[in-house]
Amino acid sequence: MTDQGPASARYKELTALATTAAERMRKHERARAAELSEVVAAGRQRKDAAEERRQQVVDDVRVRWNNAMEALWDERWFRVKGLPEPDRSAPPMTPEEARRLVQDAFLALHDALEKPRFGSGILPRRKRGS
Repeated sequence: MTDQGPASARYKELTALATTAAERMRKHERARAAELSEVVAAGRQRKDAAEERRQQVVDDVRVRWNNAMEALWDERWFRVKGLPEPDRSAPPMTPEEARRLVQDAFLALHDALEKPRFGSGILPRRKRGS
């Protein structure tokens, strides 16, 4: 029963090969798991940075909206509702482009409000001292 013939030698050889292969596979899986952990961590950082940029745009739009509402306060004819929902049909753009576009629109509104309402020449100006 303690025959160490070719079958038992082959069995030991096969078990050694299987053990070596399993160890290599575990080593490879640990390395791959470490790589994937780094990829996931980098993805989380990108997601967090994108969320932060999105929040900056939202905050910037809210500040500009509030400033526009303050500028329009004396315009009683203008019915103001709350901050509108985002326009999903707007073309895609970077957060920086979006913020610049909102700023340009705000400045255009501000410039329009500073212009004379009825233009010059509709009502004659009174001469000083008269």
